[in-house]
Amino acid sequence: MTRPALSPTPLALAALAAPRPAPLATALLLALLALLAPLAARAQQPELSSRASSTEVEVGEPFTVEVKALVERGAGMPSDPELRVPPDLDIVSGPSIGTQMKTQMSGGMVTTQLGISATWQIVANKPGRTTIPGPTISWNGKRMTAGPILIKVVPASGRPRRPNNPFLLPGGPLHGFPWPFSGPGGLLDDEEVEDEPEDQAPELAMPSEPDPVVFLRAIPDKTSAVVGEQVTVSFYLYFRENAEMSEPRAAPAADFLRHALLEDARHERPVYTRVGGHRYAARLVDKLALFPLKAGELHTGSMQARITGRRIGARVLRESNDVVVQVTEPPVAGRPSGYNLGDVGQFTLKATVQPRQIDQGGSVAVTVQVAGTGNFPQSLRVPERTGLEWLDPEKRESLEPRGGAIGGFRSFGYVVRIQESGAVSLGKIEFPYWDPAQKRYVVETADLGVVQVAAVAPTASSGPASGAMDATRDAAGRAEPFAGMPGLRASLGAYSPPATLPLDGAPFWLLLAAPPLLVTLFGAGDRLVRRARERREAGATSPARLAALAAQEAEEAAAQGDLKATAAAVERAVHRAIESATGLRSRGVLLAALPGELGQRGVPEALAARACETLAACEAIRFEPAEQEGGAAASAALVEKSRAVMTELARWKPT
Repeated sequence: MTRPALSPTPLALAALAAPRPAPLATALLLALLALLAPLAARAQQPELSSRASSTEVEVGEPFTVEVKALVERGAGMPSDPELRVPPDLDIVSGPSIGTQMKTQMSGGMVTTQLGISATWQIVANKPGRTTIPGPTISWNGKRMTAGPILIKVVPASGRPRRPNNPFLLPGGPLHGFPWPFSGPGGLLDDEEVEDEPEDQAPELAMPSEPDPVVFLRAIPDKTSAVVGEQVTVSFYLYFRENAEMSEPRAAPAADFLRHALLEDARHERPVYTRVGGHRYAARLVDKLALFPLKAGELHTGSMQARITGRRIGARVLRESNDVVVQVTEPPVAGRPSGYNLGDVGQFTLKATVQPRQIDQGGSVAVTVQVAGTGNFPQSLRVPERTGLEWLDPEKRESLEPRGGAIGGFRSFGYVVRIQESGAVSLGKIEFPYWDPAQKRYVVETADLGVVQVAAVAPTASSGPASGAMDATRDAAGRAEPFAGMPGLRASLGAYSPPATLPLDGAPFWLLLAAPPLLVTLFGAGDRLVRRARERREAGATSPARLAALAAQEAEEAAAQGDLKATAAAVERAVHRAIESATGLRSRGVLLAALPGELGQRGVPEALAARACETLAACEAIRFEPAEQEGGAAASAALVEKSRAVMTELARWKPT
């Protein structure tokens, strides 16, 4: 990577502007500049790039936006990617964050860059040309912005879409595939499909049919579970007629942590079964892994979709059944100390400590990895003892479907400062969890071992030279009291002081101190100017100001009766108000986990519930059809509700 040219630093400018000092002062100044020059050379900016999966999309067609941020090895890693889209676009999911590494050779030298990549899935609401502002990342306390992206949105043409929407059956209508239909728009005829196997999926059979042509059905793998235990729900489309499914809306499952298990529904082939005595084709269109967040009778809600067919009409709304799961807590009897409600699955624990030998007051890196399947823990309990300071961990994870279950790993990286010396034992980390397969508690343990800490000796003070000691003592070893007196004068005369050097005394010390003082003054002035500029920039982009701007946008959208734009602006305003009040970036927190995060920061439960209800209402509006009645009244009510929440958050003070 080509290094950017370095501009003169304030220290260099100060050195040029200062008067020519004495040779000794010049040497000191040059040594100071030599020490600071490498620090300035390291200030390399991240290499940012952004792109979209397609620059021309149709209305309702999902596409992705990606940003990459790379820095040289050893520099601070970028983090916290953000993307803001215009009102005509909606963010469906994201960001999905991964790591990046780039190696290249330049001038016979190999350089390596490390960084992150983040992707978002976006859907356009109306045609036109729109510019997506460049995604931003955080690096060394600053927000860096990538280049903007121009997108052209055209009206929906009905042509087969790109493979971004897993709910739209490929090729548009179902007759593009070898389904056994009797003719265009006809029903499945039992006599015309005798060559097909009888009842390929008897487990999908039903004694009666909710609809004689097409319907959605949700099938859970269990209807009772403990808090944190995975419940798998499969959603099937049953049909007897050529049909096209569009505008899918997943089941809300508000009381569950959800993960998608079906990567691409287009690869799922239909199977045949009997419903109410008739032959139906059943196709898997969605599959979710749901983890209950609390005990009680929890509802997943219904999946919705618009179905178009010859016999049923265009864009007919179909809903699946609502799955009810009875959720209880794991048994209290035998519950180990330190168990966190929701830690359920099958896991292993592994820990590494580096280095094993340090000086007193130094730090070691402790990495603890939880691997397996289930509902992974959000935190671990570390051993607390005097002389050890555990800093907040850095979390990394890789979770994906594995044989119908969510598996992978989640690691916690700690920095531990050790103030003692000698062989210091770090103790052990215990992770208790509930194993639903064995119906018992399991405690995984990782012994962190011992770190050898070398004591740091105090700085030895210098004493008088041995020759001087000998000169001030007599033969018996006693100190001579008059050893420092001058000799006897041989003649009378006026006293003449000894000659002094030209720069002896105050002039010498003033000349020696002048260059560092000038450098310090110039540096302090530069810092003051930089801090004033940063305060102005921070005020312009502070969460409180961004919340006020979003609230103003919501009021303008409500005045125009645009409910979806109002919901989008209200959602941004509430997230920014939460960040301003608590410091929590709530946009990256699941809505189901948000009340707990706010409660940990001292926010009253009632206020946290109202904030979450407002965000849930905004999220629901995004999936509602565009043609809604009473849009102006609903928009005004939503703005008023958000204003009350933001006012309470602004008045709330942490305890």
